[in-house]
Amino acid sequence: MVSMDATYTAHDVMLALQRLSGVATTRALGIPDGTSGCSPEELQQRWQVVASVAGNGYNELDPMTVEHLKVIYNYIETVIIACGAPDSFDVYEVCFECLSKMGFFLQSQASKELLFHTLEDVHEVYDVLLSCVETYEWVQPGATGLLRLWMLQVVFSCFGFNVISGRHLMELTDNDVSGAVSLVSFMLRCQEAPFEMQAAAGRCLVELTTADSVFLADDRAGELADSQNQAIGKLTGMLNKHVNGLIKGLIQFDVVEAFGRCICQHQMSHGRTDVIVKHFLTTIHNCLLYCSENQKKLRQHLATQSTVVQDIMIPYVLNILPALYDQPMAGPSIIEWQNLKSAMQTFVVVSFNINVFRPQLRDMDTIPKICEVPNILSHISMLELLIKIAINVDYSKGVYFDVITSTLRGAFERLPLESQRRLQRRLTSEQSMRLPYSKSSIKAVEALSFCLMPPSGEETKDVQVAVSQQNKHRKKEMRMMKNKCRKRKRLFNQKSSKEDPNMPLAPEEEDSSDDDDDMPPLIPADNWEPHLGAADQVTSIPTKALCELSGAMMCDPVMTPDGHLFERAAIEDWMTVSASNPRTGAPLTMEDCQPATQVQEYIQGYQMQMISACQIAPEAFEQVRQEAPASAAPAPVGGKFLSDLPSLGDPNKPPSPVAKKEKGKIKITSRSVVDCPEDMRCAIDGKVCINPVRSPYGHLFEKKTLERWMANCGSVCPATQKPLRMEECQADHDMKKRIVKFLKNADF
Repeated sequence: MVSMDATYTAHDVMLALQRLSGVATTRALGIPDGTSGCSPEELQQRWQVVASVAGNGYNELDPMTVEHLKVIYNYIETVIIACGAPDSFDVYEVCFECLSKMGFFLQSQASKELLFHTLEDVHEVYDVLLSCVETYEWVQPGATGLLRLWMLQVVFSCFGFNVISGRHLMELTDNDVSGAVSLVSFMLRCQEAPFEMQAAAGRCLVELTTADSVFLADDRAGELADSQNQAIGKLTGMLNKHVNGLIKGLIQFDVVEAFGRCICQHQMSHGRTDVIVKHFLTTIHNCLLYCSENQKKLRQHLATQSTVVQDIMIPYVLNILPALYDQPMAGPSIIEWQNLKSAMQTFVVVSFNINVFRPQLRDMDTIPKICEVPNILSHISMLELLIKIAINVDYSKGVYFDVITSTLRGAFERLPLESQRRLQRRLTSEQSMRLPYSKSSIKAVEALSFCLMPPSGEETKDVQVAVSQQNKHRKKEMRMMKNKCRKRKRLFNQKSSKEDPNMPLAPEEEDSSDDDDDMPPLIPADNWEPHLGAADQVTSIPTKALCELSGAMMCDPVMTPDGHLFERAAIEDWMTVSASNPRTGAPLTMEDCQPATQVQEYIQGYQMQMISACQIAPEAFEQVRQEAPASAAPAPVGGKFLSDLPSLGDPNKPPSPVAKKEKGKIKITSRSVVDCPEDMRCAIDGKVCINPVRSPYGHLFEKKTLERWMANCGSVCPATQKPLRMEECQADHDMKKRIVKFLKNADF
């Protein structure tokens, strides 16, 4: 159902049709020729008939009324096509205004079909006009009036506000990310746009920061059927163009300022500002984390050309805190909590990258006030963000140093022992997966050292396990490259069209030599590998992609005269303490450091190659994660954002190894086997286990399901709520044999 902001009445449509008749008569357009047009009087009479039958807009229309409506749509179509002048924006504006208001008012199936047919008939004019509007607006802002508003609204009236995505905006602009960002900026700053449309624009922009918005072709297999080199290289090039165009568009079209206007427009509605702020924070957070040649420009833009962080983000956080204070059971289920977390994540990234924001977060009582939110200090993820914000702003220089230190220390000591160890692991051994924090804030790091050290007994274990896993992974890649030369395989285990689409999948068998063939070789893109060096044994990220001071992946690297590489923000922080090289102790100034542009390009190529490779074969990365013990540092994989390393794909999708007839593997279409015995089911989701593991408490779990549980809920048994680690769970080989036997005999 259409919401209040986007509701139009029959009277609104009548007034729009009157304006259309006046403009068409002045331009001698829409001359009656049978069913192609009608006089202004006849147009109004036909609409009155339609309105009387439609009632509130939801009544079904009889065949006679549909004919009247068809004449009206034909008339509008005739005016649009007959205009023929791209700069006649007043004509097009009133035409699409009529289509939009009629689309929102008339909700019957017959009226929707007529509107669809009209848009199909004028789609060529629509596409050309949309590109012309962008050009004219660039030369003379405001020259096209509200034309873009009505052109976009008529699309929303057809498909709904929740259906249009960032990918659809890319298609509307012929896959031009700059044009899509321009449309988002317009919708956000247009006060006449309904809130639902602005919220959809913000959501679409967030979707444009994902790799999914780049790879639009559904028949990708045909395009990428060359060699693996060409496939990953092609995707990497597409991703490179998209990322740079996206960030450039954010700056060029003042998207930050557009979000600020939209937030101010809806400041009287707490619920609406929550939605818009969340989209804004997510967009900025994603873009600031991603290594791009334009990322530095975005940081400069935020620091020098915009006050949205100071004027909106920080006040917004202070405004939602009272709502959280009033909820003793505050937690991740409420939107204020979610937006507070999004804001804190953005503060971590912004304060790590941009100096100008640090004093405001350090000298105000923002951090102490956030600490007063009920339950916030007992949530590991929120406590991690508070610690990183405090370090990045170097809170030791502020007036709240003692208060924050005692608060965070007390919160850490109140955590259960297992939660303390989990937080320490998040801050130490999982650096490649987390938001960055600056190690150059020496006093702040020392004050919080109680949580910035690996858990007792795990100081060397993680490194040893990671080294073992890394060596295993490298040997596997070498074997695969040799196998590729000996035989031709289908690209990344893609199924041919001749195969049965319902062919079930096989459970994995441990210690199978054929598993090596399931991991596709990651072909270097843009020749980054020889320049970034071997992967770090703990983080699995190339060593020269990591800042030698902070240990985080660099976005804006600089090089010292003696060849050391540092993240610009990290070395600038260091310079406030000591004018020396942190690695050698030699005298050093920022003037001596030169931008490492080539290294930045190699890092960008590495990131995009990882994401591109995962788009082709996400199961390969999934397999690597399954093989790695929970205590090992994670491989370079991450969430769905461009800023993260490659996505693990759909977490609910079962493993997809290649079926080998000679191995006699069983194949099932789904883990949801209805008549499976209860003792073969996972204690978490109730589905038949493929890789069963048994806990010390006797419960059976699917390995991957249990790993996801622990990633989200911590090291706690789902069945007993007692402490549990993955290392304590043992593979149940006897049960696996029983499951294999059961599935072989089952008739699917």
